[in-house]
Amino acid sequence: MPLMFIFVVGIAVTLIRRRLLAAPGDRPAGDAPARLLGWAAGLLAAQRQEWGQAMIGELDRLDGQGRRWRFTLSCVGAAVVLPPWGRAAAALGALMAVAASAGGLVVYTYQHYRLSIDGWTWVGAAVLLTVLVGYILGGSALLRRPGVAGPGLVGGLLVAAAWLTVGGFTFNRWLNSLGSHSWLLFLVPVVVGVGGTLWGGSAAGGRRAARLAAVTAALTIYLYGVLAVAVRGAAGHDPSDGWTAARVVEDNLSNQATFYLMALPLMTASIGWAAAAATARLRYGQPAPAPLPAPTTTPRATQPWAHPSREDHPAPARPHPGDPSGAIAATRRRRTWYPLLLGAALAATAFLVFLSFLGPHSR
Repeated sequence: MPLMFIFVVGIAVTLIRRRLLAAPGDRPAGDAPARLLGWAAGLLAAQRQEWGQAMIGELDRLDGQGRRWRFTLSCVGAAVVLPPWGRAAAALGALMAVAASAGGLVVYTYQHYRLSIDGWTWVGAAVLLTVLVGYILGGSALLRRPGVAGPGLVGGLLVAAAWLTVGGFTFNRWLNSLGSHSWLLFLVPVVVGVGGTLWGGSAAGGRRAARLAAVTAALTIYLYGVLAVAVRGAAGHDPSDGWTAARVVEDNLSNQATFYLMALPLMTASIGWAAAAATARLRYGQPAPAPLPAPTTTPRATQPWAHPSREDHPAPARPHPGDPSGAIAATRRRRTWYPLLLGAALAATAFLVFLSFLGPHSR
């Protein structure tokens, strides 16, 4: 849990940092529906680009946020649901087969071991279905991006192999031991982020490859874990703690979802994201920042009746809408918030880690 919290805080700080430090000119133009529809149009294949441009043109003719949002969401749903073309379609089909197999194994395990079903079971089933569908839609969006499918799928197989190595390749070790070589779980996402950045030529390509690797590995390892639970059941568990066989199986099923649909992708995506950003900074460098313009001042008064103090100390003019000095001041104010945000995040993380170390001693 402390590691998951650290990764969540790290991702949140990175996203907010990008938002705070971005110059106003670097931010995407248009309102939220226009930006979302532009993103969805970028997912379409070359054969459907005209349809994407027609959707954007139709949105420009709509008035009212309600109508614009309804039209945008319907178009985004259609763009995401449409299958990709070529090899990406085969990869998406494989991901869908893995996700469907994992869900089917969960249902089989409940029926085979006669686990109890109540209201919370249906809630958990709805959450699991939502997560699996979200992974499929996210993988479909990433597979459409150029230069992402290859390094992302290969990286996903590497991440899955690393988790299998650490957890143990046999079902018994997978369910009843923590394994060793945990350093692989941190090293392989770094390799994925670096490789994706070098392959795609940008940090964005490396980040997308890391996310696709996280989706691929999460679905693969979750299927393996659910299969291990279905085969082993409660075998190998010490019955001295009073747990029934059904409770052991339910606990193992919930552990597979927690570790491999939440912790694994969160860890892989965040480490790969950081590796991609560092690789892009070292390999491709960063454009030099534009020099700050000199402050605009009013010209010195030349009339003979001008006040001498105003001649010696010209007053700065107020920035007009086209003056970049106002934007620069706003950027500086945003930068002052970033150290405060980072300090608060680090303090919260350190406090949670401290509590986790106190936990075993308190029992």
